[in-house]
Amino acid sequence: MLLLKFLTNRVKSIGSSLKKKDKKDPAKSTVFLAVTELFMVALGILLALYIDRWNSTQNFEKQFESTLRIVQQNLESDIYNSDNVIAHFYARDSLRHDVMLNKFDREYYEKGLTYWQQVIVFYNQYQVTIEGYNLLLDMKDEVPEKYSDIFKKVKKMYKMLPNLDEYNKNFKKIIWNIHDELAYSHWFWLDSYYGKVSEEQIDFFINDPYYKALVQKVVNASALLNNMARTHRIKAIDMYNEINDILGLIEEVPENITYILNDSISKNYIGKYNLVEGEMGTWFPKYYVENAVLEIGIKDSILYLMKDEKHATPLYYFKRIFKNRNYPIKKNHIFISGVGYFEFYKNGNLRIGAAGPETIWQKQ
Repeated sequence: MLLLKFLTNRVKSIGSSLKKKDKKDPAKSTVFLAVTELFMVALGILLALYIDRWNSTQNFEKQFESTLRIVQQNLESDIYNSDNVIAHFYARDSLRHDVMLNKFDREYYEKGLTYWQQVIVFYNQYQVTIEGYNLLLDMKDEVPEKYSDIFKKVKKMYKMLPNLDEYNKNFKKIIWNIHDELAYSHWFWLDSYYGKVSEEQIDFFINDPYYKALVQKVVNASALLNNMARTHRIKAIDMYNEINDILGLIEEVPENITYILNDSISKNYIGKYNLVEGEMGTWFPKYYVENAVLEIGIKDSILYLMKDEKHATPLYYFKRIFKNRNYPIKKNHIFISGVGYFEFYKNGNLRIGAAGPETIWQKQ
């Protein structure tokens, strides 16, 4: 608009100057008026194109912002879905330890096992919603400059999709292959059909080493999916909050979209813990332990399993809301990490699992 005003005034100034010089030459005056009028028409067209372009840019920015909100809604769904995958793995891994350590006796198996209790015939999947991501990709050639950074971050976050698809397929394939193998066992379908537990079935679960091998194989497949769900959950929480920082908070953040526990509570868990029950695995938590003592620290409101000042593993608060009767929500505070789960009890004890035999630790 300032440019238009400047050019208009400049044309008027030149016109006034020429009129003073050419008062007695009406032909020159007529030519000048024609040129001026043509110039003003061209300027008007350019201005109209500029305004149209500006309006298009504003509309595209609004469209991009709306798409970011869709991404945010998708992330909320992903975080909720990760509840089940993560809790599922830790519960299955707990069953794995009981099987490996022969904690289930004949009476346990005589009562009959559900699919879940059998460990090896049940799978789950981690589904990620990508509607918003796909819409952003459609806009990749016209990303507003001020949103270029968040666009790159979103693209990077969803690079995990091929691996996730592979892990989902792998887990499903392993379970169905086991079904096919067990189908050759006399008891597998007949016991289920007649609603009984045969001696052959009990002997398979208690005495057949192949059962334990299958349990480990299934838990390994579940672990891949769990690692993917846990990693995406943490990144999704960060991205959800970053979108709010950019676009503004328009509604209350759901209670499960966090991996940080209130400092006043977290600080109660800081300190050193002595091993009081269970045996450490060959790697974890042995790597972090000295003389059967491990240390929990805190930095920027996040708890850490400490090795030394330079090496520490973050523990992310697992605020779960997805309910399942096979693995109900626990009353204690649960933290998840790349090396297992950490359950802090009110009496000062700490239970660690999912990366070796479960162990109980007592705060000093």
